[in-house]
Amino acid sequence: MSLHSLHSTPRDTAEARPNTVQTACRRLMAQEFEDLRSGNFWRAVVAEFLGCVLLIYFCVGVGLRAPDDSPSNLLEAALAVGFFFAAMLSALMAVSGAHINPAVSIGLLVARHCSFVRFFFYVIAQCAGAITGAALLKAVTPESKIGNLGILLPAKDVSSSQAVMAEFIISFFLLFCVVAMIDKGRTDVQGSIPFIVGIIVSMNVIYAANMSGGTMNPIRNFGPAVITGNMDRHWIFWVGPMLGGAAGGLLYDRVFSTGVTPSSLRKSCLSRNTYASIASEEEGNGDILLQEKPSSLKKDGIESEREV
Repeated sequence: MSLHSLHSTPRDTAEARPNTVQTACRRLMAQEFEDLRSGNFWRAVVAEFLGCVLLIYFCVGVGLRAPDDSPSNLLEAALAVGFFFAAMLSALMAVSGAHINPAVSIGLLVARHCSFVRFFFYVIAQCAGAITGAALLKAVTPESKIGNLGILLPAKDVSSSQAVMAEFIISFFLLFCVVAMIDKGRTDVQGSIPFIVGIIVSMNVIYAANMSGGTMNPIRNFGPAVITGNMDRHWIFWVGPMLGGAAGGLLYDRVFSTGVTPSSLRKSCLSRNTYASIASEEEGNGDILLQEKPSSLKKDGIESEREV
């Protein structure tokens, strides 16, 4: 602290506050751009691309049937998708966080477990991976089994608004649980997080398959839609999951997180400051805007053991 600041009046301090905010913003921008120069950052982006290629290939491919084949079994498809996510999260969690879903990325973004730059490049990689996976699946699948390449649509008697709400709810549930399981203040989370996420995904598919189709992931339909040119009601599967994912991550982080206190909730709502930083300020331990950013933004990907 400088001698000048020791003699500052409250008014001087208030006038200096905008400069503090500007300093914090510049620091955040510098950290975002520093991320781009990291080799591990681009390794994580490639991991998201590969994860989405495999997601489309396996999770869409498991449901492709020829007209004279026996119809796809819902439980079989739900378990296959859940097992896939459990396996892929186990493989890529320490590399990129294994989002492989833009709805997961936006949920972790608003919960401050993912930087904006990482979110932006992850979504681009996820979309590119979905298109590549759909093209690969079409190339290796017999013509008789291709059909609409596994595009999911709302059930015949389900309106677009009902389908959006179904996608919103299952995506909300997914991200609410994911952010809860990676809450650093919790010590009660037991078992394998990838396995638990796989169970959540399977349950969502079983519930929503006869409603919206149960994608909870915009790229699940995006890749096949681009390859086939069929964009019928495609917007449903972006609006519902993205809003639901953001709402689920934000609600847990701002209301149910172990770091929430009544005063910190008011002060940190919709800000980038951590609850720990706000608690420090309330105890007289310094300016929150000049504290170091959360460790989850310093590491490549998401925290290795407790994050998705």
